[in-house]
Amino acid sequence: MKSKWFKGISKEDAIKGGKFLVYFILVFAVLFLVFGFLVSLKWIEEIVAIGANFFLGLFGLNGAINSGAEPIMIAFPNFFVQISYLCTGLFEMTLLIAAIIATLGIKWKKKLVGAIGAVIGIYFFNLFRIITTIIAIDKLELNAAEAIHDVLFRLSLLVVVAGFYFVWYEWATKKKKA
Repeated sequence: MKSKWFKGISKEDAIKGGKFLVYFILVFAVLFLVFGFLVSLKWIEEIVAIGANFFLGLFGLNGAINSGAEPIMIAFPNFFVQISYLCTGLFEMTLLIAAIIATLGIKWKKKLVGAIGAVIGIYFFNLFRIITTIIAIDKLELNAAEAIHDVLFRLSLLVVVAGFYFVWYEWATKKKKA
């Protein structure tokens, strides 16, 4: 019995998709272990906190970073925020880099450009969402700030990861015009 879900998909395309999935899982697992054991999470949290605090200062919202805390805390006059593992974007960054590396038929130079772009893009998007959330906490009622946090930290990052991958893939597979 043939499935309606795979109608029109060739056996060759199904094999390519399976290879991508296996490579993706393997690369993600290796990167997750490398980032988990070789890179200090506290160091990454601190880099994110310093970046967010710097840009918040440009908006007149100055906080004090408590590097001794785990997770890292930024104290503001009327509230404090914690910059935890989930705030770093490390999981999403790992996911995106794994997808880029696992993509078949792309030269390593373009994969490297994509991976570096992913690190930069996810870092700055994370700063944007953290800054937006902190400003919302400062200026709005807590319910509104929580809603903004939920949207920015769940939905938008998935859109950014998928969008970045799409743009990178289109760039990486574009043929040069003669």
